[in-house]
Amino acid sequence: MVMEEESRPVPAAPAAKPVFDRSTKPSERLTNIQHQVRPVTISRMRNLAPVYGSMGRSRTGLKNLGNTCFMNSVVQCLSATTLLAQYFINDNYVAHINRRNPLGRGGEVVEEFAVVIKALWSGQYRSISPRDLRDTVYKYVPEFRKHMGHHHDSQEFLLFLMDGLHEDVNQVTKREYIEEPDYAKMADEEASRISWANHKRFNRSVIVELFQGQFKSTIRCLTCHHQSVKFDSFTFLTLPIPSSGRTHLKDCLANFSKPEKMTGDDAVYCSRCKAKRNSVKTILLWKLPPVLLICLKRFYHEGMWRQKLQTMVEYPLSDMDMSSFTLGPRNRNPYNLFAVSNHTGTLDGGHYTAYCKNAVNKRWYKFDDHEVYDVSAGNIKSSAAYILFYTSIDLPPP
Repeated sequence: MVMEEESRPVPAAPAAKPVFDRSTKPSERLTNIQHQVRPVTISRMRNLAPVYGSMGRSRTGLKNLGNTCFMNSVVQCLSATTLLAQYFINDNYVAHINRRNPLGRGGEVVEEFAVVIKALWSGQYRSISPRDLRDTVYKYVPEFRKHMGHHHDSQEFLLFLMDGLHEDVNQVTKREYIEEPDYAKMADEEASRISWANHKRFNRSVIVELFQGQFKSTIRCLTCHHQSVKFDSFTFLTLPIPSSGRTHLKDCLANFSKPEKMTGDDAVYCSRCKAKRNSVKTILLWKLPPVLLICLKRFYHEGMWRQKLQTMVEYPLSDMDMSSFTLGPRNRNPYNLFAVSNHTGTLDGGHYTAYCKNAVNKRWYKFDDHEVYDVSAGNIKSSAAYILFYTSIDLPPP
């Protein structure tokens, strides 16, 4: 049983229930999350229901609490991101908790996540029960409670969790309106620098520093050929799979940057024509983060039905060179794989697991809810791979 001290939260107004659209790339923020701060308490008791037994640091399983395997998979992968884990283990996050952030969750998400991460790295347990973290997820995204494990997946949970962690420790306390300049009239280097500086004026957290990169988005009107340019931040890449047979990650990256026609209902407003026009949209990678998260778009809609691609995507375990896919400043260091969130089976009977490389002994392990197994590096690649976790920096044990 673990006790954590809390500050007094500030209530915020509730918002509408979120709705996920899985047919498109997820936005960088869930804007329709219910915002309820828990009642004021002096302290809370957290019963992790641990099964004791020394398995080694970061080799503790997470009990399945009713089809919560997708949550367990993501938490294990983020725990393997040791610079993030260290931030919580050393309590650096405490001084950064922003309970007054209207976009945050009153510090609840970050506090519950910290409890779980500390337990996973303690080396004391064979498994623990992340019940309070699950309940916090239920509270802010009730959709997860209704169809847990059936309609929701690890990518959606990753989106919620990364946004929740970021906003709960976002050190920006004052937000002012910033008028964006016309980036199309600037050199790309200047435009990207100004856009990133503006982004940092609203977003300053460990999530930004470790996980966020920058897109260059261009929209060209097919009527007057006017171009608009934006530089947007991203926390992870969602890559379409261009083949139903066998393909390579580099083919997915190349397919991501292909121009996309925006017609019909997707037509874009042209500031020169003063009307919606058929356009061509191109998204290019401008700047990559130190830790690169890549989600393979395996789920898609076919009419009323949601389908899954079982395509085998080949991906490197080490020394992945991203320079040819990056338009702006290039990272000189290659990217090395350190975790994978897997989905096996069908949409109705699927299951999530994780492969994580242990920072202490450099060996790979399979995390299957409360069970943890050794796994050889040769078995890491599979058609079950869903979210790939790469790093271009060293991830030492915390």
